[in-house]
Amino acid sequence: MRSFFAQALIVPAIGRLVAAGVVACLTAATFAFAETPAAERVTTWEPTKWHDEPSWKSVRGQALAIVSESRGRLIYLGGIDGASNLLSAPAERGELLPGKPSPNWGGHRFWLGPQSRWGWPPPADWEFSSAVSAEAEGDRLILNEPRKNTAYPAIIREYAWQGNRLRCTARWKPGANSLPYYGMHVVPIEAPAVMNVGLVKSDDVPLGIVGIHGDKPDTAKVLPVASVTVDGDRATVTSGIVTSKLGFHPQMLQVKRGSWTLFVHPGPTHGVMQLSPDHGYTSQIWVGEKRYDFCELEQITPFLNPGEDGWCGSTIYLEAKHD
Repeated sequence: MRSFFAQALIVPAIGRLVAAGVVACLTAATFAFAETPAAERVTTWEPTKWHDEPSWKSVRGQALAIVSESRGRLIYLGGIDGASNLLSAPAERGELLPGKPSPNWGGHRFWLGPQSRWGWPPPADWEFSSAVSAEAEGDRLILNEPRKNTAYPAIIREYAWQGNRLRCTARWKPGANSLPYYGMHVVPIEAPAVMNVGLVKSDDVPLGIVGIHGDKPDTAKVLPVASVTVDGDRATVTSGIVTSKLGFHPQMLQVKRGSWTLFVHPGPTHGVMQLSPDHGYTSQIWVGEKRYDFCELEQITPFLNPGEDGWCGSTIYLEAKHD
């Protein structure tokens, strides 16, 4: 399979995507997204086991990445010793049972929004299914997710190192005459956690924070929220206080874990960008009350129409840095 990014036309993120409810249709500038430079294509993926699950591993510097075939996603990112996972990922993969429709599989989730099209839980093809196939091609690991539910597109995932960052890509091919989707990268981390983020204020988002309630963002009543404190152009989000989902201007999100720091960078999209959800405040954090043992760092894309090749795609970069 030829690399998706070798042939992609990428529309880069260009500041705010919407203003005062006006749809921003960014079609004017497209740029070829180059393949990973040959000098960096030195890391391969090797078969391994993660808690008895068939998996693949790859090392870059001091960081180890493990992708589970059984869960169809990146499941570990952290120290080479395998004991310092920066992602929240339970060792046991819960089964779908009556009365338990959404077991926590952890790891790097990817869904297509808006959530109002599927409610909760996410379609099993995306969230509760093993990969149909997993193939290592040089520095890239490619996973094909199943498509038992034909109401939604199938997802193809790709993982590869670029420098010290792990490129996490999902792509999908919308059906004929289907509505556009936006990509939702969801990176769970263990609670408790404290995250510091930057604020960008505007007329339509005067506090620099969007409250996310399903598919209805709220800018008028987002503060005060007990989980958020604001100091000038910075905000601190703390888990274990009250359940909140908050949107911020596109930016890198990070969390400190002992001697490690996890960075979640927004990345490029593939396709033609349309209206952005949540006022364009697409770097998002979900924190829960004390009963929740994980939080979520999320990077959301605008709605996407397919490119000339018929595909849509979304990328984030994960970076595990040791002090």
